[in-house]
Amino acid sequence: MTDFSTKLGQQQQLFAVETTVNSSNPISSETIEHLNDIIMAQYDMSLYERRIFIKVIEQIPTDLVEINGIKILNEIIVDAREIIASNGLKGESAYMELQKATSNLIKHVCKISEKDGLLQVALLSSAKYLKGKGLIKLKFDSNLHPYLVKLKNQFNTFHLEKLIHFKSYYSQCLYELFKKVPKSNGTYTASVELLRNILRIGETEYARYYDFKRYVIQQAQKELVGHEVAFHFKEKKQGKKVIAIQFIFTTI
Repeated sequence: MTDFSTKLGQQQQLFAVETTVNSSNPISSETIEHLNDIIMAQYDMSLYERRIFIKVIEQIPTDLVEINGIKILNEIIVDAREIIASNGLKGESAYMELQKATSNLIKHVCKISEKDGLLQVALLSSAKYLKGKGLIKLKFDSNLHPYLVKLKNQFNTFHLEKLIHFKSYYSQCLYELFKKVPKSNGTYTASVELLRNILRIGETEYARYYDFKRYVIQQAQKELVGHEVAFHFKEKKQGKKVIAIQFIFTTI
């Protein structure tokens, strides 16, 4: 898995997350921190993987089941036909994509800091397709259960969909940043150096401005179309070198 979750965790001090289920039930920063790795894992997910994961969150039980003194998380049944239909897809290839999706979910490993140590756990333990029924039986590690329950309690389906909407980690961060920063006449200007620091982009990552512009700024510009912080931008130069970017928000 990529280090997206680590990077987002580093941003907590720069701009606090203000996602809420309703105005009287704010999501605490501690909860956000615990769930970062689970949430951010979804940026690496395909559409199928995301749909499966959201279906699981909708069905996750509040309590574990105790069998012979051992607490376990019961298997969860997901209707593959519903996932396929909701995306307007048809044919046997759609089911093959779902099999690929569950396989990839098993490979996703979350790292969660607990009081007594670091928990490393796969998002999905196993998946079994029930022949002729169009159903998938999913099994999760019980160690992941409290975090899935927190996710269900704190984020309804709408918020989960919003959190995983962006394909790029940087688009998510810029979205949060633009929601926070003061804007002068509908604009916000930041040096390239500051933006790289905020986004925790290392010296060797997108070292050429052309790559930074293409994969960070222009990608975010595409993904934020239709949002309240949709923007276009102007480059400020010192000689031939771009030293700052002025973001002009089109919906403010």
